[in-house]
Amino acid sequence: MLEFVPNYNTGRDETPGAWARARELEGWHGVAASDHFVTMALTYPHLWVTLTEMVLATREVFVTSSFANNLFRSPVEFAQAALTLARVSGGRFEAGLGAGWIEEEIEAIGWDFPAPRERAGRYVEAMAIVRSLFDTGTCRFEGEFHRIAIDAPGLAGLAPAAPPLVGSAGGPRTLREIPPFVDRIEIQPNAPATRGGAVDLDRQAAISESDVRGAIERVRRVREDLPIGLFVLVSAVPPDEVATVRAPFGEGFLARFQGEPASVAAALCDLEALGIDRIQLTEMAPGSIERLRPLLPLRRV
Repeated sequence: MLEFVPNYNTGRDETPGAWARARELEGWHGVAASDHFVTMALTYPHLWVTLTEMVLATREVFVTSSFANNLFRSPVEFAQAALTLARVSGGRFEAGLGAGWIEEEIEAIGWDFPAPRERAGRYVEAMAIVRSLFDTGTCRFEGEFHRIAIDAPGLAGLAPAAPPLVGSAGGPRTLREIPPFVDRIEIQPNAPATRGGAVDLDRQAAISESDVRGAIERVRRVREDLPIGLFVLVSAVPPDEVATVRAPFGEGFLARFQGEPASVAAALCDLEALGIDRIQLTEMAPGSIERLRPLLPLRRV
């Protein structure tokens, strides 16, 4: 059965907690929050404070980071925060860690934005470190980008059980090397369009269903049993707005998720046939989540 997980968008009147509680009462399977500083002319609340507010405001649904930015902090801090939130949430938190991709927000805080090879390398190493810390509370690691020496007791005892570790991947290397470390993976179909640190609209419009099928197959070659989700940008709008919201996506795979609510909902449900069991929905057009809600198979509440 498909799970649908809306992502909290900045700029709302609702607080993250009120928003998360409302989505829970509507029947969504979980809620998510992104990790940014200030980017694309938007101001974001701090990820870990936002997630804590969400878990305290909800009772049943899972809460996930979608995704903590690996360029912002040490994987040790990520593991420490994730384990702590696993305890606070009563086991409802899922720890999503991503490679980071927006150049402008890294340079805005005075850091150098790594090249694609380095970003992927840092991400793979970070996942190995977090996996060790989740499993044992300790980690001894010597890599190209990280040197970690966390001995016992380390992070052991921060939570009764470690949260599920969720990866995000779209390029050949991460699709190959991330699956061994994670409990779930989310495929980023627009990853080829963001390798340069910003969205390349031409490459985004060229992404096809065969590209997505290929990404799924790459994961399956490594882990046949791994649950696979998909990141989807959605715009569910009235008929007179369809052409405008579809324009940046051309005739590619992602265009099917920009349109009238009924057609977008049908396209989302069709993803189950590709082997997808969870869809993370990020709004491009405000109000899309509300318009899609009555058209999707959500939880009974």
